[in-house]
Amino acid sequence: MGYAAEKKIVEARVKRAKGIALAIFAVLVLVACVFSCFYPPETWKYYFALPETGVREQGTMRVHFIDVGQGDCTLVELPDGKTMLVDGGNTSEQTATTVMRYLNALHIENIDYLVITHADTDHCGGLAKILQYKTFKRAFLPVVDGTEDETYALVYAKLMESGCELTYSARSVDLSADGDNGYTLSFLYPYTLQTETGAALDDNESSAVIWLDYQGTSLLLTGDAPSATEEKLVRDHRLGLLKDTVSLSDTEILKVAHHGSDSSTSEAFLQYLHIEAAVISCGEGNLYGHPTERVLASISAAGASVYRTDKQGHLLLTVQSSGEYAFAALGK
Repeated sequence: MGYAAEKKIVEARVKRAKGIALAIFAVLVLVACVFSCFYPPETWKYYFALPETGVREQGTMRVHFIDVGQGDCTLVELPDGKTMLVDGGNTSEQTATTVMRYLNALHIENIDYLVITHADTDHCGGLAKILQYKTFKRAFLPVVDGTEDETYALVYAKLMESGCELTYSARSVDLSADGDNGYTLSFLYPYTLQTETGAALDDNESSAVIWLDYQGTSLLLTGDAPSATEEKLVRDHRLGLLKDTVSLSDTEILKVAHHGSDSSTSEAFLQYLHIEAAVISCGEGNLYGHPTERVLASISAAGASVYRTDKQGHLLLTVQSSGEYAFAALGK
């Protein structure tokens, strides 16, 4: 067989292969179109590419610091099986998808507690979408002065429609549990609707601060609380104004406030807490410079390990019934 004849045969085979590939592609597009008509993306896109979260062992407490970019979202699996979501990240579709897939990986449909630390969009923005698919039994809301943006207003409206029990965050709130798997879950701040001068609190100043302890391992969740709030907490603890079960100065783990901004995490506060580990939730390459070099240096000087969602992705803290704890980086 000559070269010309062989060339024609090869060209015919290539043409046939291209035709088959094009036909397969067309069929796949048609199937996808038909599938999307009967099963919209919202019904399935949150159920694949799920993170490897594992299963909580009985008697352990797990805290998931979910990587939502420049924002905050923390999921707590309490030792008695109850769950608490603290904030819901920003308004991006990627954030909602990330949180939904995380909850689905844990097979969580109903959440016992929702805490919105304050009304900033990067803390409550993702909740509007999440509330379309997940239910909350009780929500703890920030005190706002009526100037909150549309994002928080939408979340508030959806919570009202859902029939969820609504409560304002305040120092009087205590969700502690007794028994073999007992724990202390206490709100430390805010304790007033106004500043000491009578002016309305801004979003960060009203940020909820929560102390959680299980078997001697304690975690402080701070939202975007500024240094002024840190000073008040230290002062009140020294004066014995916090609950007897709250040992602020023995806090092992700190959820660093305001994504590692200079407005929070003072050297004096770190020295008072005696922390062993610090968790920072922020977006990779964010425009705010979070976390700042000053904050990182202060944490290092305190002798604490640093865990960052922008570097390590989702972070999982596991506290055993013995009180021993460990961190795991689950990746992005």
